[in-house]
Amino acid sequence: MASNSLPLVVARFLLACPFLVASMTTFALLKDKVTASYAIEQNRAVINTLGELGKQVPQDKLAVFLAVTQGLGGFLMVFNHKFGGILLVMYLLPMTLLTHQFWREEEYGSVQEQLDVLVRFLEDAAILGGLLMFITTTDGVPLKVKRKPHLD
Repeated sequence: MASNSLPLVVARFLLACPFLVASMTTFALLKDKVTASYAIEQNRAVINTLGELGKQVPQDKLAVFLAVTQGLGGFLMVFNHKFGGILLVMYLLPMTLLTHQFWREEEYGSVQEQLDVLVRFLEDAAILGGLLMFITTTDGVPLKVKRKPHLD
């Protein structure tokens, strides 16, 4: 199946959609001082994990960096660039491990809260599986590039 067939284009778009929406949402939230704190708060797990280094990183710049990573990765993936998938894996893997720690029982008030975090962890794991599938199966040729037959 060619990499520019309709089902694969739609699949890449659907897989990239959460990242594209999250990126655009972050930029929209950062425009307003009232909502900017919510956008920054979403990165609290990264800041806490980095410890002292996390306190030195400007939180608004971290939010912009992560939003750019998501947006660029999603955009490149839609257009069949393997690097887009790699960017999204580099973003999603640490974020999943930092923000969905269902194994840390002491952080949750009830079993239901822990199960909710487990479900979000598994959702991210499924997206990671899709990204890895994209990376390993794509030929990396952008949609607009026409392939020339090789004459051997």
